[in-house]
Amino acid sequence: MADEDLQKKIEFIIEHRAQLVVNQEKAEERITRLENAQIQTEIRMGELAEAQTRMSRAQEHMNEVVAVMAETQTRTDERLDTFIGVLERFISEGRNGKSE
Repeated sequence: MADEDLQKKIEFIIEHRAQLVVNQEKAEERITRLENAQIQTEIRMGELAEAQTRMSRAQEHMNEVVAVMAETQTRTDERLDTFIGVLERFISEGRNGKSE
């Protein structure tokens, strides 16, 4: 092999080696960015999980409040029905304001 051919091959190898190093550095930078993005994603997922837990607790509380309100409404309806019954009897007996 002539010295010139050997020199060209060496330069070719050096250039490709340099390009390989550059590409490897870029890949390492991308990997670092991906790792950081993954960390941020995990943090956000944790925050979302906490928010979901708080929302679930709030929903449970609201369900309890609605159940109490429904029960109270039922009792109010029963009392109102009783009152209306008494009032209807009072009116039907002709005692609407007249004493006996």
